[in-house]
Amino acid sequence: MRLLVVGHTYMHAFAQGKYVSMKRLDPTLELKVVTSLAVEHVFMHYRFARHPGLCPEEIVALPIVSGKPPSTHVFSPARLWGILREFQPDHIHIEEDPHSFVGVEMVSLARFACPGAKISFFIWDNLAHTPRFPINILKQMFTQYSLARAGLVVCGNLEAEKLLRTVKHYAGNTAVIPQLGLDPQDYASPPPDDIRAQLSMTGAGPLIGFLGRLVPEKGLDILFEALARLQHIPWRLLLVGNGSMEAEIQERWQPLFQERLLRLEAVPHRAVPEYLKCLDIFVLPSLSTPIWKEQFGLTLAQAMLAGVACIGSSSGAIPEVIGEGGVVVAEGDVNLLKDILETLIQSDETRKSLARKAKVIALQRYTNDTVAQTYLLEFQKLHGEIL
Repeated sequence: MRLLVVGHTYMHAFAQGKYVSMKRLDPTLELKVVTSLAVEHVFMHYRFARHPGLCPEEIVALPIVSGKPPSTHVFSPARLWGILREFQPDHIHIEEDPHSFVGVEMVSLARFACPGAKISFFIWDNLAHTPRFPINILKQMFTQYSLARAGLVVCGNLEAEKLLRTVKHYAGNTAVIPQLGLDPQDYASPPPDDIRAQLSMTGAGPLIGFLGRLVPEKGLDILFEALARLQHIPWRLLLVGNGSMEAEIQERWQPLFQERLLRLEAVPHRAVPEYLKCLDIFVLPSLSTPIWKEQFGLTLAQAMLAGVACIGSSSGAIPEVIGEGGVVVAEGDVNLLKDILETLIQSDETRKSLARKAKVIALQRYTNDTVAQTYLLEFQKLHGEIL
């Protein structure tokens, strides 16, 4: 199979690990990944980096000629046309929304450059949100156009699959698979001494952590309120990330928690496992809003693979990601989160038991090999190679 993948996510070397595993699992696979050269994010300005497991000719980083990810960016049609005509893929997997400009661009070019290629999409959308006119009309038109050409849609969560069927009226093949996998080797060794030294904090007690965007919808105020009621017992809190809540954290919560709270700037993807391995408890207390709810929670899967006791809220896909590998609390329930945290802080054995369960589930579901194998099976079924 000649597989062409398009997705801005794959500008990150760690994300490309899924396709490195796919190549190893199927040595006959011919691969070409098209991604972005650079992307601006709340965390930092990201630039393309290639995974050592991919050859230079297997991944192409293109500049964005207009718009920005994830919905309005496009690449040079001439560059994409040249790639399609030269590579002549059997299968085009588009890891952008069907209504995205680049998704429509790829489907349109493929109709003429390689009309026999099978097309699949990956989507996260788990919320039936209707934007204002005329954006709603354009989104609907683009979605219908793209999905009419798709033989498979991979959904990142169960709600996305349900909405795809009931709201977008897609009648083709679907599968629910995580977008990305993780490399167990990144979580196998102890964290380096310089990371441990960086996290040396005054005080005692288990280290509780959150890594991600510091924004209200991540439910950080719920976590802070819960911990404010637990100041009679020892604990420490690590926050790693950037976002709109930085000033509030500095002005309101740092004076209250003092040396118990350490906040660090966002770190590169490759460093995330090292910080997670230092934690005793990981919390993802996300809060759903009218226009957003948790679509997966990659750091939750990473914390599970790191062997950390995990707590997640009931927002969006968190319960299906965490499974039996942690504790789910109703989103926004400060008292329940406080009670669960108190139990885990005070019971080393309970933490260790949860951590063991988390790691087992993560190894079963979220490694690059597991995710890549599931994608391969779905692609092969679409091509009639598996009945």
